[in-house]
Amino acid sequence: MKRFLFIICLAAASILSAGNDIDLAGISSFAYQLQDLNLAAAGASSFDLVIMDYSADGDDQTAYSAEQVEALQFSGGSRKIVLCYISIGEAEDYRFYWQSKWAKNAPEWLDGENPDWKGNYRVKYWFDDWQTIIDHYLDRVLAAHFDGVYLDLIDSYEAYLSLSSVQASLEMVRFVRRIREYGQIVDPDFLIFVQNGAELATIHSEYLDFLDGIGQEDLYYGYDEDGQETPSYITEQLENYLQRFYEAGKIVLTVDYPFSNSEDRPYYDNDTSVKIRNAYLKSRQQGFIPYCTVRNLNYLTINPGFEPSGCLSPETGIFSLDQNYPNPFNQSTLISFQIFDSGCVRARIFDNSGREAAELVHRIFNAGRHYIRWQPVDQPSGVYYCQIETDRFIAVKKMILLK
Repeated sequence: MKRFLFIICLAAASILSAGNDIDLAGISSFAYQLQDLNLAAAGASSFDLVIMDYSADGDDQTAYSAEQVEALQFSGGSRKIVLCYISIGEAEDYRFYWQSKWAKNAPEWLDGENPDWKGNYRVKYWFDDWQTIIDHYLDRVLAAHFDGVYLDLIDSYEAYLSLSSVQASLEMVRFVRRIREYGQIVDPDFLIFVQNGAELATIHSEYLDFLDGIGQEDLYYGYDEDGQETPSYITEQLENYLQRFYEAGKIVLTVDYPFSNSEDRPYYDNDTSVKIRNAYLKSRQQGFIPYCTVRNLNYLTINPGFEPSGCLSPETGIFSLDQNYPNPFNQSTLISFQIFDSGCVRARIFDNSGREAAELVHRIFNAGRHYIRWQPVDQPSGVYYCQIETDRFIAVKKMILLK
Protein backbone atom coordinates (compact mmCIF):
# COMPACT_ATOMS: atom_id res chain seq x y z
CA MET A 1 0.00 0.00 0.00
CA LYS A 2 1.27 3.44 -0.83
CA ARG A 3 2.52 5.22 2.21
CA PHE A 4 1.99 8.92 2.14
CA LEU A 5 1.70 11.35 4.97
CA PHE A 6 -0.15 14.52 5.70
CA ILE A 7 0.19 16.29 9.03
CA ILE A 8 -1.20 19.52 10.12
CA CYS A 9 -0.18 21.19 13.31
CA LEU A 10 -1.03 24.22 15.41
CA ALA A 11 0.38 24.55 18.98
CA ALA A 12 0.60 26.68 22.12
CA ALA A 13 4.13 26.12 23.38
CA SER A 14 6.93 28.39 24.48
CA ILE A 15 9.22 27.74 21.51
CA LEU A 16 11.35 30.21 19.58
CA SER A 17 10.53 31.10 16.01
CA ALA A 18 12.41 29.03 13.44
CA GLY A 19 13.15 32.19 11.49
CA ASN A 20 11.70 34.59 8.96
CA ASP A 21 7.91 34.16 8.78
CA ILE A 22 7.83 30.78 10.57
CA ASP A 23 6.47 30.86 14.10
CA LEU A 24 6.58 27.52 15.90
CA ALA A 25 5.15 29.16 19.00
CA GLY A 26 1.76 29.26 17.28
CA ILE A 27 1.30 25.49 17.15
CA SER A 28 -1.58 24.05 19.18
CA SER A 29 -3.30 21.37 17.08
CA PHE A 30 -2.47 19.11 14.18
CA ALA A 31 -3.87 16.61 11.72
CA TYR A 32 -2.23 13.67 10.02
CA GLN A 33 -3.03 12.29 6.56
CA LEU A 34 -1.18 10.00 4.15
CA GLN A 35 -3.26 9.77 1.00
CA ASP A 36 -6.05 11.57 -0.88
CA LEU A 37 -4.87 15.00 0.21
CA ASN A 38 -7.21 17.77 -0.89
CA LEU A 39 -5.07 20.91 -1.03
CA ALA A 40 -8.13 23.17 -1.06
CA ALA A 41 -9.59 21.53 2.06
CA ALA A 42 -6.27 21.66 3.87
CA GLY A 43 -5.81 25.30 2.88
CA ALA A 44 -9.30 26.26 4.01
CA SER A 45 -8.74 24.71 7.43
CA SER A 46 -7.33 26.64 10.37
CA PHE A 47 -4.57 24.11 10.98
CA ASP A 48 -1.25 25.92 11.06
CA LEU A 49 1.32 23.20 10.39
CA VAL A 50 0.92 20.84 7.47
CA ILE A 51 2.93 17.71 6.82
CA MET A 52 2.20 16.14 3.46
CA ASP A 53 3.78 14.06 0.74
CA TYR A 54 5.81 15.80 -1.93
CA SER A 55 3.43 14.55 -4.61
CA ALA A 56 -0.22 13.66 -5.03
CA ASP A 57 0.51 10.04 -5.92
CA GLY A 58 3.97 9.51 -4.46
CA ASP A 59 5.85 9.88 -7.73
CA ASP A 60 7.57 12.61 -9.73
CA GLN A 61 4.76 12.84 -12.26
CA THR A 62 2.32 14.18 -9.67
CA ALA A 63 4.82 16.18 -7.61
CA TYR A 64 3.45 19.40 -6.12
CA SER A 65 4.95 22.59 -7.48
CA ALA A 66 6.51 25.34 -5.41
CA GLU A 67 3.50 27.49 -6.31
CA GLN A 68 1.10 24.88 -4.87
CA VAL A 69 3.12 24.51 -1.69
CA GLU A 70 3.38 28.27 -1.24
CA ALA A 71 -0.36 28.65 -1.84
CA LEU A 72 -0.97 26.19 1.00
CA GLN A 73 1.50 28.00 3.24
CA PHE A 74 -0.37 31.28 2.86
CA SER A 75 -3.95 29.98 2.83
CA GLY A 76 -6.67 30.14 5.44
CA GLY A 77 -5.78 33.58 6.73
CA SER A 78 -2.55 32.63 8.52
CA ARG A 79 0.92 31.31 7.71
CA LYS A 80 0.87 27.51 7.63
CA ILE A 81 4.08 25.60 8.23
CA VAL A 82 4.32 22.89 5.56
CA LEU A 83 6.51 19.82 6.12
CA CYS A 84 7.19 16.97 3.73
CA TYR A 85 6.97 13.34 4.82
CA ILE A 86 9.99 11.14 4.03
CA SER A 87 10.50 7.53 5.07
CA ILE A 88 14.21 7.14 5.83
CA GLY A 89 14.05 3.68 7.42
CA GLU A 90 12.28 1.93 4.53
CA ALA A 91 12.39 2.15 0.74
CA GLU A 92 9.05 2.44 -1.09
CA ASP A 93 8.61 0.79 -4.48
CA TYR A 94 6.50 3.63 -5.93
CA ARG A 95 9.08 6.39 -5.38
CA PHE A 96 11.23 8.00 -8.08
CA TYR A 97 14.34 6.15 -6.94
CA TRP A 98 12.94 2.62 -7.18
CA GLN A 99 14.43 0.34 -9.85
CA SER A 100 12.49 -2.68 -11.10
CA LYS A 101 15.66 -4.77 -11.29
CA TRP A 102 15.91 -4.69 -7.50
CA ALA A 103 13.18 -7.36 -7.33
CA LYS A 104 15.71 -9.94 -8.55
CA ASN A 105 19.00 -8.23 -7.86
CA ALA A 106 18.66 -6.13 -4.71
CA PRO A 107 21.45 -3.71 -3.76
CA GLU A 108 23.38 -4.52 -0.60
CA TRP A 109 21.57 -1.89 1.46
CA LEU A 110 18.05 -3.18 0.61
CA ASP A 111 16.45 -5.68 3.03
CA GLY A 112 13.17 -7.59 3.27
CA GLU A 113 9.64 -6.34 2.64
CA ASN A 114 7.54 -5.02 5.50
CA PRO A 115 4.75 -7.60 6.01
CA ASP A 116 2.35 -4.90 7.21
CA TRP A 117 3.00 -2.43 4.35
CA LYS A 118 3.31 -4.08 0.96
CA GLY A 119 5.86 -2.36 -1.26
CA ASN A 120 7.90 -1.05 1.68
CA TYR A 121 11.36 -2.54 2.25
CA ARG A 122 13.64 -2.18 5.25
CA VAL A 123 16.98 -0.52 4.46
CA LYS A 124 20.46 -0.49 5.95
CA TYR A 125 20.17 3.22 6.49
CA TRP A 126 23.85 3.80 7.23
CA PHE A 127 24.92 2.87 3.67
CA ASP A 128 26.12 5.79 1.55
CA ASP A 129 24.03 4.72 -1.46
CA TRP A 130 20.78 4.95 0.53
CA GLN A 131 21.73 8.25 2.11
CA THR A 132 22.55 9.65 -1.33
CA ILE A 133 19.03 8.65 -2.46
CA ILE A 134 17.62 10.64 0.46
CA ASP A 135 19.79 13.59 -0.63
CA HIS A 136 18.04 13.48 -4.02
CA TYR A 137 14.71 13.27 -2.20
CA LEU A 138 15.64 16.40 -0.25
CA ASP A 139 16.50 18.18 -3.51
CA ARG A 140 12.87 17.74 -4.56
CA VAL A 141 11.58 18.89 -1.18
CA LEU A 142 13.74 22.01 -1.19
CA ALA A 143 12.88 22.86 -4.79
CA ALA A 144 9.19 22.78 -3.86
CA HIS A 145 9.83 25.25 -0.98
CA PHE A 146 8.67 23.02 1.87
CA ASP A 147 9.54 24.41 5.30
CA GLY A 148 11.11 21.16 6.40
CA VAL A 149 10.67 17.41 6.63
CA TYR A 150 8.85 14.89 8.82
CA LEU A 151 11.09 11.80 8.95
CA ASP A 152 9.46 8.41 9.47
CA LEU A 153 10.79 4.98 10.42
CA ILE A 154 13.37 6.41 12.80
CA ASP A 155 12.79 3.37 15.00
CA SER A 156 13.85 1.01 12.20
CA TYR A 157 17.28 1.03 13.84
CA GLU A 158 15.87 -1.53 16.28
CA ALA A 159 16.01 -4.16 13.50
CA TYR A 160 19.80 -3.81 13.41
CA LEU A 161 20.68 -4.05 17.07
CA SER A 162 22.95 -6.97 16.14
CA LEU A 163 25.39 -4.22 15.10
CA SER A 164 25.36 -3.38 18.83
CA SER A 165 22.65 -1.19 20.25
CA VAL A 166 24.90 1.86 20.51
CA GLN A 167 26.18 1.57 16.95
CA ALA A 168 22.72 1.01 15.41
CA SER A 169 21.22 3.98 17.24
CA LEU A 170 24.24 6.21 16.62
CA GLU A 171 24.08 5.59 12.87
CA MET A 172 20.44 6.73 12.86
CA VAL A 173 21.28 9.86 14.86
CA ARG A 174 24.09 10.66 12.43
CA PHE A 175 21.74 10.13 9.49
CA VAL A 176 19.17 12.59 10.87
CA ARG A 177 21.90 15.15 11.54
CA ARG A 178 23.15 14.73 7.97
CA ILE A 179 19.64 15.43 6.66
CA ARG A 180 19.40 18.66 8.65
CA GLU A 181 22.82 19.83 7.52
CA TYR A 182 22.00 19.04 3.90
CA GLY A 183 18.71 20.94 4.05
CA GLN A 184 20.21 23.95 5.77
CA ILE A 185 22.75 24.43 2.99
CA VAL A 186 19.83 25.71 0.91
CA ASP A 187 17.50 26.90 3.67
CA PRO A 188 19.11 27.87 7.03
CA ASP A 189 15.67 27.62 8.67
CA PHE A 190 14.94 24.11 7.36
CA LEU A 191 12.89 22.23 9.98
CA ILE A 192 13.45 18.65 11.11
CA PHE A 193 10.65 16.64 12.74
CA VAL A 194 10.93 12.92 13.40
CA GLN A 195 8.34 10.24 14.14
CA ASN A 196 8.78 7.73 16.98
CA GLY A 197 12.15 6.55 18.31
CA ALA A 198 11.95 9.01 21.23
CA GLU A 199 14.30 6.83 23.29
CA LEU A 200 17.19 7.97 21.07
CA ALA A 201 17.36 11.18 23.11
CA THR A 202 18.19 9.13 26.21
CA ILE A 203 20.95 7.22 24.40
CA HIS A 204 22.47 10.17 22.54
CA SER A 205 21.83 13.54 24.16
CA GLU A 206 23.08 15.43 21.10
CA TYR A 207 20.05 14.13 19.17
CA LEU A 208 17.95 16.95 20.60
CA ASP A 209 20.33 19.59 19.23
CA PHE A 210 19.25 19.25 15.62
CA LEU A 211 15.52 18.51 15.97
CA ASP A 212 12.58 20.93 16.01
CA GLY A 213 9.92 18.41 16.98
CA ILE A 214 8.85 14.80 17.31
CA GLY A 215 5.65 12.88 16.60
CA GLN A 216 4.76 9.85 18.71
CA GLU A 217 2.23 7.29 17.56
CA ASP A 218 0.08 5.05 19.80
CA LEU A 219 0.85 6.90 23.03
CA TYR A 220 -2.64 6.33 24.41
CA TYR A 221 -4.46 4.17 21.83
CA GLY A 222 -3.35 1.75 19.15
CA TYR A 223 -0.10 0.28 20.46
CA ASP A 224 -1.38 -3.31 20.35
CA GLU A 225 -4.46 -2.80 18.20
CA ASP A 226 -6.47 0.13 16.92
CA GLY A 227 -9.18 1.14 19.36
CA GLN A 228 -7.42 -0.49 22.31
CA GLU A 229 -5.85 1.49 25.11
CA THR A 230 -2.06 1.38 25.12
CA PRO A 231 -0.72 -0.53 28.15
CA SER A 232 -0.10 1.93 30.96
CA TYR A 233 3.55 0.97 31.42
CA ILE A 234 4.20 1.70 27.73
CA THR A 235 2.43 5.07 27.98
CA GLU A 236 4.41 6.02 31.08
CA GLN A 237 7.71 5.07 29.48
CA LEU A 238 6.97 6.99 26.28
CA GLU A 239 5.77 10.04 28.20
CA ASN A 240 9.08 10.08 30.10
CA TYR A 241 11.02 9.95 26.83
CA LEU A 242 8.89 12.67 25.28
CA GLN A 243 9.28 14.96 28.27
CA ARG A 244 12.96 15.28 27.37
CA PHE A 245 11.91 16.82 24.07
CA TYR A 246 9.29 19.05 25.66
CA GLU A 247 11.70 20.31 28.33
CA ALA A 248 14.23 21.05 25.60
CA GLY A 249 11.69 23.34 23.90
CA LYS A 250 10.75 20.95 21.10
CA ILE A 251 7.23 20.45 19.74
CA VAL A 252 5.77 17.09 20.76
CA LEU A 253 2.92 15.71 18.64
CA THR A 254 0.92 12.66 19.70
CA VAL A 255 -0.92 10.54 17.14
CA ASP A 256 -3.46 8.04 18.46
CA TYR A 257 -5.72 5.53 16.73
CA PRO A 258 -8.88 5.09 18.85
CA PHE A 259 -11.09 4.00 15.93
CA SER A 260 -11.76 0.25 16.01
CA ASN A 261 -14.85 0.34 13.78
CA SER A 262 -13.53 2.24 10.77
CA GLU A 263 -10.65 2.18 8.34
CA ASP A 264 -11.01 4.73 5.55
CA ARG A 265 -13.19 7.18 7.48
CA PRO A 266 -13.46 7.81 11.21
CA TYR A 267 -16.60 6.36 12.78
CA TYR A 268 -17.77 8.02 15.97
CA ASP A 269 -19.74 6.20 18.65
CA ASN A 270 -19.94 6.96 22.37
CA ASP A 271 -17.07 4.64 23.26
CA THR A 272 -14.78 6.11 20.62
CA SER A 273 -15.68 9.66 21.61
CA VAL A 274 -14.62 8.91 25.18
CA LYS A 275 -11.31 7.52 23.93
CA ILE A 276 -10.67 10.61 21.83
CA ARG A 277 -11.37 12.95 24.72
CA ASN A 278 -9.15 10.87 26.97
CA ALA A 279 -6.27 11.02 24.48
CA TYR A 280 -6.61 14.79 24.03
CA LEU A 281 -6.82 15.53 27.74
CA LYS A 282 -3.89 13.31 28.73
CA SER A 283 -1.70 14.60 25.93
CA ARG A 284 -2.42 18.24 26.72
CA GLN A 285 -1.84 17.63 30.40
CA GLN A 286 1.72 16.60 29.48
CA GLY A 287 2.16 19.74 27.39
CA PHE A 288 1.93 17.78 24.12
CA ILE A 289 -0.21 18.40 21.04
CA PRO A 290 -2.76 15.62 20.37
CA TYR A 291 -4.50 14.24 17.30
CA CYS A 292 -6.69 11.17 16.77
CA THR A 293 -7.32 9.61 13.37
CA VAL A 294 -7.61 6.33 11.43
CA ARG A 295 -4.56 4.14 10.86
CA ASN A 296 -4.64 4.46 7.08
CA LEU A 297 -4.01 8.19 7.47
CA ASN A 298 -5.95 8.95 4.32
CA TYR A 299 -8.60 11.24 5.80
CA LEU A 300 -8.52 14.81 7.08
CA THR A 301 -10.02 13.94 10.45
CA ILE A 302 -11.61 16.75 12.44
CA ASN A 303 -12.76 15.34 15.76
CA PRO A 304 -15.97 16.84 17.21
CA GLY A 305 -15.14 19.02 20.18
CA PHE A 306 -11.51 19.30 19.12
CA GLU A 307 -11.81 21.20 15.89
CA PRO A 308 -8.80 23.35 14.93
CA SER A 309 -9.57 26.84 16.10
CA GLY A 310 -6.51 28.95 15.47
CA CYS A 311 -6.31 29.41 19.23
CA LEU A 312 -3.85 31.67 20.92
CA SER A 313 -1.66 31.07 23.94
CA PRO A 314 -2.35 32.69 27.33
CA GLU A 315 0.78 34.80 26.88
CA THR A 316 -0.94 36.76 24.11
CA GLY A 317 -3.34 38.28 26.63
CA ILE A 318 -6.44 36.77 25.02
CA PHE A 319 -7.28 34.13 27.60
CA SER A 320 -5.96 32.66 30.83
CA LEU A 321 -7.00 29.81 33.12
CA ASP A 322 -5.61 29.71 36.65
CA GLN A 323 -5.02 26.65 38.79
CA ASN A 324 -8.07 25.85 40.88
CA TYR A 325 -7.96 26.72 44.61
CA PRO A 326 -7.63 24.87 46.84
CA ASN A 327 -5.92 21.97 45.12
CA PRO A 328 -6.10 19.23 46.32
CA PHE A 329 -9.61 19.93 47.57
CA ASN A 330 -12.36 18.19 49.49
CA GLN A 331 -15.90 19.60 49.30
CA SER A 332 -15.47 22.33 46.67
CA THR A 333 -12.91 24.24 44.65
CA LEU A 334 -12.82 27.62 42.90
CA ILE A 335 -11.89 27.90 39.23
CA SER A 336 -10.73 31.28 37.91
CA PHE A 337 -10.33 32.34 34.28
CA GLN A 338 -9.95 35.60 32.42
CA ILE A 339 -11.04 36.62 28.91
CA PHE A 340 -10.26 39.90 27.17
CA ASP A 341 -13.09 39.76 24.66
CA SER A 342 -16.68 38.85 25.45
CA GLY A 343 -17.83 35.52 24.07
CA CYS A 344 -19.17 32.06 24.73
CA VAL A 345 -17.35 30.03 27.40
CA ARG A 346 -17.90 26.37 28.18
CA ALA A 347 -16.45 24.85 31.37
CA ARG A 348 -16.50 21.09 31.93
CA ILE A 349 -14.95 18.58 34.30
CA PHE A 350 -13.57 15.21 33.14
CA ASP A 351 -12.37 12.28 35.18
CA ASN A 352 -9.04 10.54 34.64
CA SER A 353 -10.56 8.18 32.05
CA GLY A 354 -11.76 11.10 29.94
CA ARG A 355 -15.45 10.80 30.84
CA GLU A 356 -17.37 14.00 31.46
CA ALA A 357 -18.15 14.38 35.16
CA ALA A 358 -19.91 17.76 35.05
CA GLU A 359 -20.68 20.74 32.86
CA LEU A 360 -20.32 23.88 34.95
CA VAL A 361 -21.28 26.62 32.48
CA HIS A 362 -21.93 27.12 28.78
CA ARG A 363 -22.93 30.72 28.11
CA ILE A 364 -21.79 34.19 27.07
CA PHE A 365 -19.36 35.98 29.41
CA ASN A 366 -18.25 39.60 29.30
CA ALA A 367 -14.57 40.47 29.09
CA GLY A 368 -12.85 40.25 32.49
CA ARG A 369 -12.06 37.77 35.25
CA HIS A 370 -14.66 35.20 36.26
CA TYR A 371 -15.00 32.53 38.94
CA ILE A 372 -16.79 29.20 38.90
CA ARG A 373 -17.19 26.88 41.87
CA TRP A 374 -17.30 23.10 41.51
CA GLN A 375 -18.95 21.13 44.31
CA PRO A 376 -18.70 17.43 43.40
CA VAL A 377 -21.41 15.32 45.00
CA ASP A 378 -21.15 11.74 43.82
CA GLN A 379 -17.68 11.78 42.33
CA PRO A 380 -15.04 9.62 44.07
CA SER A 381 -11.57 10.78 45.05
CA GLY A 382 -9.09 10.97 42.20
CA VAL A 383 -7.62 13.06 39.42
CA TYR A 384 -9.93 15.33 37.41
CA TYR A 385 -9.41 17.86 34.62
CA CYS A 386 -11.09 21.22 34.24
CA GLN A 387 -11.44 22.18 30.57
CA ILE A 388 -12.34 25.74 29.57
CA GLU A 389 -13.28 26.35 25.92
CA THR A 390 -13.88 29.57 24.03
CA ASP A 391 -14.21 30.05 20.28
CA ARG A 392 -10.47 30.69 20.17
CA PHE A 393 -8.88 28.65 22.92
CA ILE A 394 -9.00 25.43 24.92
CA ALA A 395 -7.19 25.17 28.26
CA VAL A 396 -6.96 22.29 30.72
CA LYS A 397 -5.92 22.17 34.38
CA LYS A 398 -5.37 19.07 36.49
CA MET A 399 -7.24 18.90 39.80
CA ILE A 400 -7.14 16.42 42.69
CA LEU A 401 -10.24 15.55 44.72
CA LEU A 402 -9.58 14.02 48.15
CA LYS A 403 -12.51 12.84 50.26
